Amino acid sequence: MNKIFGIFSLLIFVCVFTTVLASNFVSDSNLYNTIRWSSLFGILGIGVAFVIITGGIDLSIGSTVGLIAVLLPMLLNRYEYSVPSALAMVLGISVVIGLTHGLLVTRLELQPFVVTLCGLLFYRGLARWLADDQTQGFGQAHNEGLRLLAVGKPCSAATLMMCAGVAMLLFCLLRAWLANRGDEARRLQLVWAVVGLVTAVVGSSRFWHGCEIYSGPTFLTWNDWKFSLLAARVPEAGGLLPRLVMFRTGLSLLVVSGAALLLLGLLSQPRRVVGPALTVLIAVVLFVAVGVFRLAPLFESVNPSDRFNVGIIRGMSGELLRTLIMLGVFLIVGLLMGAVAWLMNAVVADSLAARLLAPFVFAGAVLWLLGMTHFAETMIPMPTVIMISLALLASLFLNQTIYGRYLLALGRNEQAARLSGINTGAMTVLAYVICSAAAGLGGILFALDINSVQPSGFGNFYELYAIAAAVLGGCSLRGGEGTVLGVVIGAAVMRVLYNAINILGIDTKLEFAIIGLVILTGAIVDVVVKRMVARRRAILQAQEVAMGR
Repeated sequence: MNKIFGIFSLLIFVCVFTTVLASNFVSDSNLYNTIRWSSLFGILGIGVAFVIITGGIDLSIGSTVGLIAVLLPMLLNRYEYSVPSALAMVLGISVVIGLTHGLLVTRLELQPFVVTLCGLLFYRGLARWLADDQTQGFGQAHNEGLRLLAVGKPCSAATLMMCAGVAMLLFCLLRAWLANRGDEARRLQLVWAVVGLVTAVVGSSRFWHGCEIYSGPTFLTWNDWKFSLLAARVPEAGGLLPRLVMFRTGLSLLVVSGAALLLLGLLSQPRRVVGPALTVLIAVVLFVAVGVFRLAPLFESVNPSDRFNVGIIRGMSGELLRTLIMLGVFLIVGLLMGAVAWLMNAVVADSLAARLLAPFVFAGAVLWLLGMTHFAETMIPMPTVIMISLALLASLFLNQTIYGRYLLALGRNEQAARLSGINTGAMTVLAYVICSAAAGLGGILFALDINSVQPSGFGNFYELYAIAAAVLGGCSLRGGEGTVLGVVIGAAVMRVLYNAINILGIDTKLEFAIIGLVILTGAIVDVVVKRMVARRRAILQAQEVAMGR
């Protein structure tokens, strides 16, 4: 859970930093595109997470995406297959690819790196040969049908919040009911249930002015069956209301719960809390100064090719001034995030009441930040709904079934898992099948989204984005560790970083360098924090032993 909070904090940091310097980052169109592409890469990340959890690797994801993306339009247009038949065939091919990888790794005991590297080369070459290196596409034939799976907009973000809040409320109530009475875990589940209730109420505010439900466009036709989407027409006032509700609810939660948490810390452990509290105060003052001195409009107005001859910036180039502003905001936002984390850690460490208040501070901060954006009015793309459904199924499989536990045990210690009676070969094959099936689903959605598939380059480096998302989300390359939620957040971090680089006008030649540096920094911070926590835990245990004697 700590890793999830860490990667989520990195996501918030990048979003706040980019928003401060570029207001168009939170525009409707940019938010929609960022969410859509994060979902597409999230699907690939969920698949590869299963392989990484078992201690393996799959380098062929990008080429599998390219092969499936080439085959689907060929089957539909050149060979005139029906939509269900074409979808079933390409998904079947992706399953066969995963089955082949798994059998080569388990039966012939080949290294996963070698098997999937050869797959990367083979599937790319096969796609180019099948298509004769010609660009493939769906044309206009499926714009009002199949392509809605990739470009459809089934609901707003506020509606998704409402559904997620209701699901969170019911799930946490169930967990609390199953827990023992008086247990701390039970109380925490009840607190998160209240957070889910608040989220559901905020999301439902979109419909407080009423709505009209109607049948949306048909996205799939099979014989006499037609599968349509439901949609809702909401008054303009209702569409704008969630932003106001989020802002006020989030600010109220943040102020009240934050003040209560700080007061509790000052009363119980004043020496431990004073330092981080003062740091938070200084960071807030500096963050407010960013708005007072209007650094964001200044950043957007500066042309990199300009040269200034006034005041303290005399002789400074526009590019240098933009870099200095960016660095200053980066340090201030980083100081603010680090100070808040320091304060939360200092207060929550030894207090049950503080641990119960912390979720409200966290939820309040998120709602307050979202309330200052156009997130609530942004339409959610269909790939996001597909990705969420896949993530829920993957999470249930990994955490609530015996086979998911087998996969985790396999990654931790393969020999011990085999000696305990687990069919490690079958579990390895299953992991590769899931990974390739997810890549096949991703290939379908990528092809439908872009509608122009170039066999020689489509899907290039996608495996690196997927693996990076999984590792950022907490999957250990040694195996045996990982969460689906972390992978989804990791995919979002990757796409937000890419988007921020373009929005801020940074030279695209530095794209991979910046993404690599941020990932490396996050990994270093994670290791340092874990060592500090382990050292503190060891000291506390030593003190308890000494007191017991």
